[in-house]
Amino acid sequence: MLASETTAAATTAPRNIFVALDESDNSCGAFHWVLDNIALTEQDTVTAIVVTETEADREVRLSHTKTFIRALADPDHLHVKYAVRVLPALTQSIGVKICELVDEVKPNLLVVGSGSKSTVEGFLLGSVSNYCIANANCPVIVARVTPADEVRAKKNAQKVTSIPFDHAMWV
Repeated sequence: MLASETTAAATTAPRNIFVALDESDNSCGAFHWVLDNIALTEQDTVTAIVVTETEADREVRLSHTKTFIRALADPDHLHVKYAVRVLPALTQSIGVKICELVDEVKPNLLVVGSGSKSTVEGFLLGSVSNYCIANANCPVIVARVTPADEVRAKKNAQKVTSIPFDHAMWV
């Protein structure tokens, strides 16, 4: 197989891309970045990873996240499949739970939004993104929302409608 054929085959293979989603501006920006730059084929699945503090909140969190994704995704991304995994973080940190899921499912990529903690806060209190960079057994991208991203999001919000509820977007 030629190098160009290997590259073409690699770009069309199904990919499972995890995005840690907590509804912060940075995680929403990370989600949009994945849709615009990574999840480009019908074979790609974007799996939103959300964490709940109690098992009782699992179904509510699942439903809320599906509605949230439907609002975030736009008609330009109808080709992508979506999934949601709700992780109860009862006794472990969020980073640990995400990395355990990465070990279990083996996604092609994990994308996390950068937190709003200062360098000192991140060092003292810990950071989900830092933990995932150090411990996830897959490539990790930390996405940060820039002022240009915010301007683009505001423009798109004025013209984009959410994906209809009857669209077969879920895996």
